Amino acid sequence: MIRSALFAFLLGMFSLFNAGCSQKNYFEPENIQGTVSYDGELPAKIVEVGYEAATLENGQVVTKEGVQPYRLPKGYRYIAQHGSLVAAAGDCKPSIVYNTETNETIPLQLPRRLLAALFIPGTETIAFLLEGNSYGIYDYAEKKIVSKYASDTAVTADIRIANPMMLEQLVLIPTLDGKLVIVNKTTGEKVREIIVGKGEEFNNVIFLDVIGNRLVAATPHRIISVSPKLMDAQSLEISDVIFVSDGIYILAKDGTIYHCDTDLKILNTLKFPFAHFVGAIYGEFIYVIEREGYVIATDPLLSTSNIFEIPDRIDDWLFTTEDALYYKQYYFKLHTGAQETSEEAAERPSPESAGGEEENATREAASEESVSEKEEITGEAKEERSWFSEVWDALKKMTEPDESDDTVEGAR
Repeated sequence: MIRSALFAFLLGMFSLFNAGCSQKNYFEPENIQGTVSYDGELPAKIVEVGYEAATLENGQVVTKEGVQPYRLPKGYRYIAQHGSLVAAAGDCKPSIVYNTETNETIPLQLPRRLLAALFIPGTETIAFLLEGNSYGIYDYAEKKIVSKYASDTAVTADIRIANPMMLEQLVLIPTLDGKLVIVNKTTGEKVREIIVGKGEEFNNVIFLDVIGNRLVAATPHRIISVSPKLMDAQSLEISDVIFVSDGIYILAKDGTIYHCDTDLKILNTLKFPFAHFVGAIYGEFIYVIEREGYVIATDPLLSTSNIFEIPDRIDDWLFTTEDALYYKQYYFKLHTGAQETSEEAAERPSPESAGGEEENATREAASEESVSEKEEITGEAKEERSWFSEVWDALKKMTEPDESDDTVEGAR
């Protein structure tokens, strides 16, 4: 008993000593060019944030288009929408398709909670991803599962779980273990798999879009860009990805902003030591939100920057769109063009001059900051390269599942 008590005492003292010696670094800019105030309040507080929207406490939803007039049934959160139909999920209750015009609710007879979804155009089916990392196609009119597959179990996941997307007759379903699974929209049969990331934790796909002739996808650890001829990739610790004009901007967890072209070639970088990026809005300039309560404003070329203070440290739900920031029950909206008065313009962040030394707008060589990957046209890479061309050709002609046993390397 005495030995146990002594051991506990020594362990406690050791922990206290270590706690006293450890020091966490925070982003603390020396030069702040001004402050940003909220423009107003939301109808209710944000209670959950997803890939495409934020759900408010009163059931209303904030999407990329702003606050929506309808309200979801109590206890549900927004997943995806097509016209008047919304796919929504709730804890300890069936996921639903909710009609915002008729208020009709269709329960989905799925075995687990819905995490991501896509309404397949021209049908009464949805592509789904569930807790536990199973996915497939569900017919909500017939109330039956068309197809269902299980991927590797994922213990952890980033809250930004990308929704599926369409490529003609094919549906791309992002999984929790870093894959893009391609299924036929009509039969539900699996065609192929693409490996996006290979991280052991938080490896779900957080960004998925078609940019020009490129399919771009990212997990918190890796981003890929697929074209008809090749696949490019960058291995980085990623906080967020945004697409502005012809550029891809990667917000890294080490406080670096990367400006890339659609081939993921890094064109420029801007680093802010100890910064923790939690979102971004963009108009003429890019405004990156930092957790300690700052907005970092920079031009698209990352050549200049200014830092502005916002009213709160970000320690609750935050949702951003192209032109607005929503936090708790407040919002801030960019005002551009003719709608903006000269007084409003004077108050908006503008990176006309570079900030002070503390924000450290250093440009570091891309080769030192990231691991760039490009497939070689030899051996198995040739076969994979050929397959990516086939996938892109699917935009016009690929409608039947591939019955061969070949898969992208590492897909199984």
